[in-house]
Amino acid sequence: MLSQTPLRDSPVSTPLGDAFDHHMSRYRSDPTYALPSIEHVWLDLIEDRVAGTSEPTLAALVTKMMDMLATPSKYTAFSEEFQALYNEARSIAYPLTHELIKSQQEIAGITRDYTLSCLDLGLVRAFEEEALTDSSMRDFVSSMLRKLRAATKAPSHEIYREVFEVYSEAAVCHLLRQRGSGRLTIDKIPESSTPGPDFACQLAVDRNGAPAELTFYIEVKALDIVDPKRRLPEMLDDGVNAHIALEEQLAQGNTVATAETEIAPLQPSGPAPDYDPRSIRLAIEKIAEKAANNFGSAQFKQGPTFALVNLLRLPLPGQGASTLAPLFYDEENGGACVSGVLWHVAFGKLGWPIYRYPEFAGDRTADGTLTREGILADPALALPAAGLIVLHYDQGAYRFDGLYDARWENALGTWTNLETEEVLHALCDAYNDSDNSKSHLYARYRNR
Repeated sequence: MLSQTPLRDSPVSTPLGDAFDHHMSRYRSDPTYALPSIEHVWLDLIEDRVAGTSEPTLAALVTKMMDMLATPSKYTAFSEEFQALYNEARSIAYPLTHELIKSQQEIAGITRDYTLSCLDLGLVRAFEEEALTDSSMRDFVSSMLRKLRAATKAPSHEIYREVFEVYSEAAVCHLLRQRGSGRLTIDKIPESSTPGPDFACQLAVDRNGAPAELTFYIEVKALDIVDPKRRLPEMLDDGVNAHIALEEQLAQGNTVATAETEIAPLQPSGPAPDYDPRSIRLAIEKIAEKAANNFGSAQFKQGPTFALVNLLRLPLPGQGASTLAPLFYDEENGGACVSGVLWHVAFGKLGWPIYRYPEFAGDRTADGTLTREGILADPALALPAAGLIVLHYDQGAYRFDGLYDARWENALGTWTNLETEEVLHALCDAYNDSDNSKSHLYARYRNR
């Protein structure tokens, strides 16, 4: 699960935020005038947005809120009126973020929607700011809003899955632009009846002291949990049952109530006697299976194309950059040799042994043998990708990690390992190849 940071990179304090702080310093304990559900940083964002959107209604709402904070006694229902203004202002300034917050609030204290919880509201807000000047991001934001607001009889968990598919591409676009630091141009390719990649990219590089440009493509797939059509409703039910258990304990006079729910993205629906949440092999096989089922050769014919897997709904065991090694030594978690998940997702072979973390001193580390091939090594799949890039969340940050087959040959004959490494070096936190040539970097796990 993501460590959600919905309001990161907020602007400096604004007059509206300052007025709110002054108001709360006087009325924090006064039920008539206190505003416990208002966040200072959102007020700063809303006022800062006035200049960016040139929206007269938003400016008028900010002026009204300033007046209310200056003279609260003029209003007979101050808290309710201010909350209404705040909600309206946020819905104008950041309509998509506002809709998602509403969705979270509607089920808060009842249950938790897994897909909804995987949407980082800090990124969504960044999308909305970027959409002011970028047409691709504007299309992503509009598409997510349409899906959230559409009149449909589909259950909410299915709607959120559709929203996440768009969110996935928006996140890739936004985060890769940050990684590119001005060297990367990435644009969404319009949908058509002909299968093709999602993004066209140009990367500025140096060729013997002279500027040059690499053109390549990216095909994005956001992998969902195992058996989502059944498991997502089960997760919702688990949340409801936990809430009922808490209420029953409190009704019985308990001063402290506890209930447990398990987030298990790799667990199949129904009875699963062989499911082991600690299995490294299970993570490798399920990720490889889902990736293989989502990518097709037709999406890689336009030119050198990287397969990009979004694992924000299907998290990896936390291995840091060592996930790119076929085997690494981890002295922090039991002192054992452990198989790198992503290296085997790309290059694993049928029957290869996999090793896991020991649960306790003296516990086994053997985790069985692979029952499927990695997606860049499977001859039946024959995925013509220049490389594999994986977006995931590890150690409190988003990571892009890359892998490529050192013997892959582009049919056009104009793309070599040099170009592949230039792209992976520019866009990824770390990368490795099928020959494990970077083993000296990843063979020992470091928690950083």
